[in-house]
Amino acid sequence: MNGPWTIPGRFERVLVYGLGLSGRAAARLLLAHGATVLAVDDKEVDAGDLEGKVEMVSALPAGIDLVVVSPGVPLDKPILEEARRRGIPIIAEVELAFPFLDGPVVAITGSNGKSTTTAMTFAMVRAAGLPVEMCGNIGEPLADKVEGPAGRVFVVELSSFQIEGIVTLKPKAAALLNLVEDHLDRYGSMAAYADAKRRLFRDMDENGVAVLNGDDPETLRTTTRARRRLFSRLGPVLDGCYAKEDGQVVEVALGERDIELFHASDVPLAGVQNLENAMAAALLARAVGVEPAAIVTALRGFTGLPHRLEKVGERDGVTFYDDSKGTNPGATMKAIEGFADGTVHLILGGRNKDADLATLTPMIARKARRAYLIGEAAEDFAATLGGAVPFERSETLDRAVRSAASQARRGEAVVLSPACASFDQFRNFNHRGDVFQELARAVMSEGLGGPHGEEARL
Repeated sequence: MNGPWTIPGRFERVLVYGLGLSGRAAARLLLAHGATVLAVDDKEVDAGDLEGKVEMVSALPAGIDLVVVSPGVPLDKPILEEARRRGIPIIAEVELAFPFLDGPVVAITGSNGKSTTTAMTFAMVRAAGLPVEMCGNIGEPLADKVEGPAGRVFVVELSSFQIEGIVTLKPKAAALLNLVEDHLDRYGSMAAYADAKRRLFRDMDENGVAVLNGDDPETLRTTTRARRRLFSRLGPVLDGCYAKEDGQVVEVALGERDIELFHASDVPLAGVQNLENAMAAALLARAVGVEPAAIVTALRGFTGLPHRLEKVGERDGVTFYDDSKGTNPGATMKAIEGFADGTVHLILGGRNKDADLATLTPMIARKARRAYLIGEAAEDFAATLGGAVPFERSETLDRAVRSAASQARRGEAVVLSPACASFDQFRNFNHRGDVFQELARAVMSEGLGGPHGEEARL
């Protein structure tokens, strides 16, 4: 096993805070190794398969050796503050699982693109014929992947919330894709948020590989003892990979010959960010021995993930894209950057996470023909956009989709990329994206109004 954690032994009575997916996985792992598990949750939960095996509590009990905290639980909760006063370790579920893994960890974090890059990396490793698991913030918890054959590669998406609770977790390779304002409602400042992300690289040594975005100054400020390999869409790097003007992506290293990894045309997804995601994934895959042929095979067969600039359909020359996962300004900027200037009908809004929405205005002014504002942040967007682009206060997604569809012309796109969280009007970004897709398909089936519709019938 990696690391110092031993169960049972030092940790015999463990409190799990939060019984979501990761909390339940942590509890199962603890129970399997003989620990007594207690749990607390701030809302009513269904214990499921843990019913009768885990004692629910409302305060920090005596005799607790360890607290395992779920990602959605802020670390300033009174129970956690009390645990710190008592000197009780507080760790994340991924930290709990790490000592039991028999195989390298490849970790992906960043403000945007984590899930897509994780899925791409998984596809590349699998195409190479290596045993591989995909887990973490993307879906199944790492703790549920402990049991299984030795030698598997664990491709793990990590949020800043999860990284806050790591102590010994040391990836074989890790990527920091980008750093833009996000979750400031939790961290209070960009500096604190960036530090939480960079913690992943703190204990990596010279045997590890740190994959960093060479086009992102904040990312490049990351300090680590690991080998720094950069990816760049904009120009050459000394160690890593970059895209040439002809679209060829090459891997470079000092004293070694250049290696052609793939071509931009091998990436079947819209958006310049997906070329960047593919480059990061390729460097991570190379760190565990994947050859370029497998990288190309994986990319050509990659269909993308739901709600990440997902093409919903096209009618009368107008294309609809669902980028509901664009929950911060940086994500929305990347989403619309690849569209032709003045061709986007952009749906914005939701619940702002204390991000500076004004950072979006120059890109919107360049790419959008019109904006449609919904949710709690509609007035904030109206104030920041000013006269940069025509906009309307649609309030609801239904009205926004119908208005955008009626005004879009042939060759233009209706894009949901809200730059905000969804919780003001929807359960989550998946729910918001599903509703958008239903609305988009409805207006496409009805036929689009406006000038393009007339032109299509002539």
